[in-house]
Parts: sequence; C-alpha cells; structure tokens
Amino acid sequence: MSKTTLSPIDLTADPVSLAAAAVHSLIQTLPTGTAFCIGIVFIVMMTGRLVQTKGSLARAVFPFVAHLRWGWHRVERAMERGKWSLDAVFDSAHNWCLANLPVEPVCLGEAQREVHAIDSSTIVRLRAGQRLALAGKGYCHRAGRAVRANIVAALTRVVMIGGVRVGLVRRTRFGSSGHEAVERLFAELPPATGQRLMVVDAGMATKEQFAAATAQDALLGRLRIKTKLRCAPAPPSGNPGRPPVHGEVLHPGRDHPEVVPDVERTLPGEAGTIRLRRWSTLHDEEFPET
Repeated sequence: MSKTTLSPIDLTADPVSLAAAAVHSLIQTLPTGTAFCIGIVFIVMMTGRLVQTKGSLARAVFPFVAHLRWGWHRVERAMERGKWSLDAVFDSAHNWCLANLPVEPVCLGEAQREVHAIDSSTIVRLRAGQRLALAGKGYCHRAGRAVRANIVAALTRVVMIGGVRVGLVRRTRFGSSGHEAVERLFAELPPATGQRLMVVDAGMATKEQFAAATAQDALLGRLRIKTKLRCAPAPPSGNPGRPPVHGEVLHPGRDHPEVVPDVERTLPGEAGTIRLRRWSTLHDEEFPET
C-alpha cells in the first residue's frame, strides 16, 4: 500500500495546489502501481493533454507509461479483485472539479443538451501471450498488421475550464472490439442530471442504439461515406394496397445527392467554405420508425 501522508492544512487558492491535494487524497490509499496509473490519468485529464491528442487517452498517457512493462488492463483487474471502484474514482474527480474549478458545461441546441463524447482507443500488446485478459484485435502501424490489443472505450463530458475545452472522464470499459466496448458503456451510463447528447465516432454506434435513443439521451454519430438512407414515404394516394414504408434512396456522401435537401447553405471555415445540407424524416431501411 502507498504510505499515507496528510495534505497540508493551509492550502492556497492556487488551482494547481488544490488539484494536487485532491489527487493525492484520492490515490494515497491505493497500491503503489495502481496509484501511479490513476495519478497519470488525472494528470492527463487536468492538464488539457486530451485536447492535444483529440480525446485519445492512449496517446495522451503514452509518454508517461512508455517505460512500463505492464498494461492498463492490470489496473482494472486489480480493482476488480479489491473493493476499489474505478467508476467511483471518476465520479469523485468529476464532483471535485465541479466544486473547485470554474467548469462550464458545453451545451448545444434549443434544449441545451450537455455533450458527452464516446470514443474508443487501441493499446497494442506486441509481446502479449494467449492469457492476456480483456484483449481483442487492433491494427499496429509498427507491425503492419492486426495484433492482440487492449481496446478501451471512454465516455467524457465536454466542458470549458478557464476558456479551454476539455473532457472530464466519466466511464471507461474494455472489450474485444470497439463495438463491444462502446456497447458496455451504453449499458452502464452514469445518471443524467438533465438532457444530454451522446456523440459517438463513425461506425461505433449500432443501429439498435440509435433506435433506442430518447429525448433524455439523444444520440449523434457520423455516417460512413457509403451509408444509404431512405426518405419518408409519400402520403397516401387513396389507391388500394399496402401503403409504402420507404421513400426515395439517399446517399449523403455523394457530391450530388438524389434528393433535394430541405436546407442548404455555406459557412466560412478555417480551411475554406463549409457546405451544410440538411434533410428531415430520414431513416435506415431496417428501422423505418426511427
């Protein structure tokens, strides 16, 4: 166990000192190896490194753990054997940030939904044996092929702290694939304080998860360029027979889609002009009611 030491009583108003004291009080009772990993995660979360790596926890912590010979999966296994909950650690860190830092949640839309991002990362294990737990297959650029890897999905709450956009980690789950890890996250989401918008990377959210989205937990995901959607059916014509379920076919990725958009406009962007096209009442062919 880590040696327990008391934090100084006369804490200053310096946010760095407050953050260091909070992290110290959380991890000082953990085993040394586990405390090191949790401390690294907190450092990455609270210094804005996730912004530099576009939300990838694996790339953000790599400079701090490149010298280690054991993986992040051992931290979760150690916590499962004991009584320490990783979810409780993230909840405590989240509540501390809300109470002691100038946190401003990022909200979008007329309903002012809080934004929660879900992404998956792959930590390849080049020297992994067959007994590696919580492992799947991930592509390794060094090896040029798919190798055994720890695939983790992370749920982060997007907020602004001191004018900088950061993500507060709420949940992490392992899986044998990105889809499985994301599915485990959806099954164990933290309680919502209001309406929220779940943003998932392209291809990670399944059609069933989109169909299960509600007004409380809306879901937003990027479409792959080969995706095909269907428009709403035409109004009843009065002719006998079964009414149609689908309308025209739409390929959103094409330069000239088959269906005229309801809204089309251009916006100035940093890399040039951005074209915005909007269609309503679209659905997947397998889920006409969504």
